[in-house]
Amino acid sequence: MLYLYHGTTSVCAIKARLALHEKGLEWDGEILDLHRGDQHRPEYLQLNPNGVVPTLVHAGRVIIESTLIIEYLDESFPDPPLMPSDPFQRAQARLWMKKIDDYLHAACSTVTFAIAFRQGLLKRTPEELEARFKSIPDPAYRERQRLSVTQGIAAPHVAPAVKNYDKYIGEMEATLSRSSYLVGESYTLADLAATSYVNRAEMVAMDGLWSNRPHVAHWLERVRARPSYDRAITDYFTDADKERFKFPREEISHKVGEILQVN
Repeated sequence: MLYLYHGTTSVCAIKARLALHEKGLEWDGEILDLHRGDQHRPEYLQLNPNGVVPTLVHAGRVIIESTLIIEYLDESFPDPPLMPSDPFQRAQARLWMKKIDDYLHAACSTVTFAIAFRQGLLKRTPEELEARFKSIPDPAYRERQRLSVTQGIAAPHVAPAVKNYDKYIGEMEATLSRSSYLVGESYTLADLAATSYVNRAEMVAMDGLWSNRPHVAHWLERVRARPSYDRAITDYFTDADKERFKFPREEISHKVGEILQVN
């Protein structure tokens, strides 16, 4: 039995759900409320000491880290394959996923918090906010969180994150001008992983990143047409999630454009 601990809109959890649905696997799981802090429950930390989602349990064995989880699923359940048979192409697929792990995930977390999640935190009292900041042990991260709440997209660490997102989308456009998917003509784990992050960019009003990149736009249409997309993403989007992603979209989109105009 496959059992997945996941969150509704978590980009990493979405990767795992996409893989499960692409494989057509039967699975069960538990949705953790990350805003409530379910991921820090002692019993969950026994499974995943990092206190993040997703965590996969298969036949009593625990697998953490979303990239490792989706590779594990592909290797454990080889049909249909989600990695190329050619060694060079497999390396290219892993390179796309490595770029996500190396810098895009951090950029995604930064823009999500500074653009969307800050809206809910701003409704808290100053005392509640200060208590939240003090609970963050890393001083540098604590200060970034404070600036994200108080300054939003204008916080100094947000512009580099937006530019890293633009870098990744730009590399996608160049590759997709030569092929239907990120590694040749077949959908792979590289596309699966990228889907979660491109979807998040749209959720935070950064879809202007591909307004002049038609190959990315067409790729997005293709991956959204796959049955796994709604099953792994749309079907999990709750009313509470919709509230968390309510913000002045036109204003944010304009500010993103301004950031990209600055060298």
